[in-house]
Amino acid sequence: MPPARKEKIGMKEIAEAAGVSVMTVSAALSGSGRVSEKRKREIVALAHRMGYRTNAAARLLKSKRVDDLGLLIFEKEELIREHAGFMDMTVQFMKECVRNNIHFQLEWFDSHRNAAELPQMLTNGLVGGLLIAGAPANAAKEFIDRELGLPFVTIGEPGRYSVGFDNCSQLRQAVYYLASLGHTEIGLVNGPDSLNVFRDFRQAFDSALAELSLLKPGTFHAECQPAGDFQAELEKTLDALMRSPVRPTALLVFSGLFTKAFISGLQQRGIRVPEDVSIICHETVDWEVEKFSPAITAIERKYDELIAAGVQMIRDLMDGKTVLRPHTLIVPAFSKRRTVCPPQAKG
Repeated sequence: MPPARKEKIGMKEIAEAAGVSVMTVSAALSGSGRVSEKRKREIVALAHRMGYRTNAAARLLKSKRVDDLGLLIFEKEELIREHAGFMDMTVQFMKECVRNNIHFQLEWFDSHRNAAELPQMLTNGLVGGLLIAGAPANAAKEFIDRELGLPFVTIGEPGRYSVGFDNCSQLRQAVYYLASLGHTEIGLVNGPDSLNVFRDFRQAFDSALAELSLLKPGTFHAECQPAGDFQAELEKTLDALMRSPVRPTALLVFSGLFTKAFISGLQQRGIRVPEDVSIICHETVDWEVEKFSPAITAIERKYDELIAAGVQMIRDLMDGKTVLRPHTLIVPAFSKRRTVCPPQAKG
């Protein structure tokens, strides 16, 4: 009697039995990629013995053009749930596809927690083009770099074809706006310099202050970890501000979620916003900062424009058209609300 089989055999189980990567199994079973004919036959035979069955829809579509679009998000689950941008991105992608009568699929995948696995969307044959958000790693990154045959556009990350936000122009405008109101002590609460986006924010902030002759050795800079202990990062930043020898009269603070908690923390310490310190949030969306008291002045990412540009780019690639702007940047909006005022006289 043959050994009992699992109810469902996947590529991960085949890879473990064959002693190869999931990427190699996918390439062998799909007939793509650099796998020798001998190795391919061995993997296919092993998959058959183990009871692996390919996706019926993928087999049906293999010989036909597939026009469906996919949005594939690479990020940790907790950051997807905590970041308004991912929600806005997803909603705008669905709206754009419905508006253009395009069938679509959505998938998020943590390539750090699932280092040896691949997202289904990369291998199931059910989409003809991909928008890829976040930064893939491990087996997923290797497969995208070396094996992926689908046209794809990256969102907010480097790539041959990409769409993203202009991370500098509106932040510089915000610094100039604060200076025009009379603020001379302006600080930055930012994410980690190890990430490109936050490094861009820091460079734009420092260069704008330097142009205004406001960059000083004591300029307040704080660096927070978005994936760290939220409360600990908040308390650390508030404590650093309270200990600062020269407390800024205005701050640019990253993330709508962090900015709202930061304002609450200031108020608990008896610091009024905006009378004692003006606050501008960067790296947020409009609805996240509008629905707060006081409503927050902010640099807001326009995901409707970003997704529209990305969808158009990927459809051009799928149709074999020349993409005239392979690296498109969308300029955020700068909305003035109730958390900024001129610096108040002390005494």
